[in-house]
Amino acid sequence: MKEVYAVACHLIPKHVAMDLKPSDVTRTVSDMALITKAVDKPISQYMTAGYLKLKPGYDRELSTEYEEINLFLEGSLTYSFGQERFTAQKGDVVLIEQGSRVHYTTEEGCLVFYALYPQLKPRQE
Repeated sequence: MKEVYAVACHLIPKHVAMDLKPSDVTRTVSDMALITKAVDKPISQYMTAGYLKLKPGYDRELSTEYEEINLFLEGSLTYSFGQERFTAQKGDVVLIEQGSRVHYTTEEGCLVFYALYPQLKPRQE
């Protein structure tokens, strides 16, 4: 059997990975959503990943441009789409399909590790 080796591995130190700043991912800066892009160019040419912290009272509807995975580390977040609704909490993993329109709400706030594919597009001015 042929052995497979990693081409490269990268460590992103916690102080870099957790350097949360107001989000402009939704094309508008919001103090209610803090985000890092711990994995992005030049580390990866294909994915974006990092931490997302939503403050208590966050309430927003968004259309997704990416396939997204969320791993819940703290708090909870309610996802509403069409007639469906569920609340994810610590330890849960959520997959959001590309092209989905989702309403996000949280009373207590949450901390999530997220991964996006394809890579997050730069904000257009």
